[in-house]
Amino acid sequence: MKIFALSAIGILLSFFTLRLQAQEGEAVLIEDFGSGANQIGPKISDGDFSTTYTYLPSQPGEGNYTIANSTNGMYPESWLQTGNHTPGQPNGYMMIVDATNSIDEFYKRTVKTLCPGTTYRFSVYVLNLMKEGGIKPDITFSVITSAETKTNHTGPIANGQGWLQYDIIFSTPATGGDVTIKMVNNASGGYGNDVALDDISLRPFGPALTAYIGDNKTTVSAQGCAQANKIYNLNVSAASAQPYAKPVYQWQSYVNNAWVNIPGAVSASYPLLQPANAGTYQYRVLMAQEGNINSAQCRLISSPVTLTIVNPEPVVATASSPVCLGESIYLTAPAGESYSWTGPNGFTSNKQNPVIPNATAAMAGQYQVVIIKNGCETVSPAVSVAINKPVEANAGDSRTICKGDNVTLHATGGTSYQWFPAAGLSNPNIADPIASPDVTTTYSVTVTNGTCKAQSSMTLTVNNGPIAYASAAGAEVVKGERIQLHGKVEGTNVTYYWTPNNEISDSNTLTPFVSPTSDITYVLHVLQPGSCKFEATASVAVKVVDKFIVPNTFTPNGDGANDTWKIDALASYPTATTQVFNRYGTMVFEARGYSTPWDGTYNGTKLSSGTYYYKIDLKNGKVYSGWVQIIG
Repeated sequence: MKIFALSAIGILLSFFTLRLQAQEGEAVLIEDFGSGANQIGPKISDGDFSTTYTYLPSQPGEGNYTIANSTNGMYPESWLQTGNHTPGQPNGYMMIVDATNSIDEFYKRTVKTLCPGTTYRFSVYVLNLMKEGGIKPDITFSVITSAETKTNHTGPIANGQGWLQYDIIFSTPATGGDVTIKMVNNASGGYGNDVALDDISLRPFGPALTAYIGDNKTTVSAQGCAQANKIYNLNVSAASAQPYAKPVYQWQSYVNNAWVNIPGAVSASYPLLQPANAGTYQYRVLMAQEGNINSAQCRLISSPVTLTIVNPEPVVATASSPVCLGESIYLTAPAGESYSWTGPNGFTSNKQNPVIPNATAAMAGQYQVVIIKNGCETVSPAVSVAINKPVEANAGDSRTICKGDNVTLHATGGTSYQWFPAAGLSNPNIADPIASPDVTTTYSVTVTNGTCKAQSSMTLTVNNGPIAYASAAGAEVVKGERIQLHGKVEGTNVTYYWTPNNEISDSNTLTPFVSPTSDITYVLHVLQPGSCKFEATASVAVKVVDKFIVPNTFTPNGDGANDTWKIDALASYPTATTQVFNRYGTMVFEARGYSTPWDGTYNGTKLSSGTYYYKIDLKNGKVYSGWVQIIG
């Protein structure tokens, strides 16, 4: 047996009933019958308890009760084999009653000296022990004060319902006094009508009390800063009408695992000066009828509120530094609720990470931020921002070099350099690389000084020297006739001449006429003065034939031999006309000059073998005519 008849308890019992809008105070009575390793517990023997049943320290029979932590082995065919109801007590005892067939009191207890004018709640858990069938237990619970009797009738308790809770809400008279609790069996004895009782309690009872912080009734927790010295208003509200004609209050704080009264905190609203030290603090309020606030068995207890006090956290701000003139300054701060930046040149910002564009020299200096976090105001150490002058990159002047030569580039304006493209450079990562490009190249250099960069470029023009070209129409000439040479040059500031200076009209012109008497090669020389001193040459060979001869046969059969009508030296007469006719007088070929010999076709179609007639006018007073035969 375990009974608590309490006049004062210094523990927090956050027990909420099934009535969601109601709340209980500290227990006046808790009867959970104790606990033990033995299945059978001791008889209830205190003077405030009485019963018409007989205690039996074993399986009870009709008209008996026992105290046990389980029904194991008791009427296993009929009874539930189960343990007690008390949460967290696997060996907890319960009262087991085998009822008689008459109306009788199997439980009666007197609780003495309750508070006057106070509402209480009596509660008990009941279990029908029968697995199925049998007589259904039927119990009347009664609470008797000097002013009234209140009852709760269970009616027949069905099988398989598990532990059921029954209660009675009652109020004591203005004089207070004792109260008697009775449990009476209404059902008949026989097979069934067997019950277990557990967790009988009596507590002050009233509307649910909700403590809250500030004006919002849902605010049950708050966080503050140890340095703030702030007032927090603690308030309480009741879910329904207050049960006391003259309610009084007492706020408490949770200190060293116990609830302690706060001196002077005796109203529904209490201005709490926050604790100075960091930590987690809890507060609650007691409510009772006037004169009863100091009696634990007379008062209601609110839900607690929590106040967390934290110390200021050190903060470190950062800044991008050094910054190049014209770039952006990036300031960063750790997370908080609010920010206040200040700095040079009248700078202010309420952003966490402000960005200052287009940096000027006036923006150099120290920046600082004030951060509010967890209610604490913290000033960061100042961060310095340096503004660097812009880099004045210089890649040097553009210049011209001779092909195959090299030159040293020279960049200035910084401490590190990066040239691009790297092709043709001895080292692209120095200020003075040696450049030897094959072609004209524009080099860019990125010049860095600290975090600042700039670019510059220059062009190396590669002088590849002059180019000479030489040709002659047909490159064949009849002895005694002349042929024109054709020269072409590329390059700047060039001079030129032909060699040998034999039978040539003018060796210093690009298109001289020559009248060689034998085969000869003429060379065009092109000179480019200056540092490079380049010379280019081109040659053309001229064949000299003794006389103008027109072949009278060719075989355009595609065997690679004599496939065209080749007339030596005719190409040297660029204005000459050549005409060929068939035997019907139809012209099948005509050419001005003779750069491409006739292949025996007419309008792309191969002509048939036979004799054709030609006329060749050299346009110098000489005309040749005759026949030519196509064979094959």
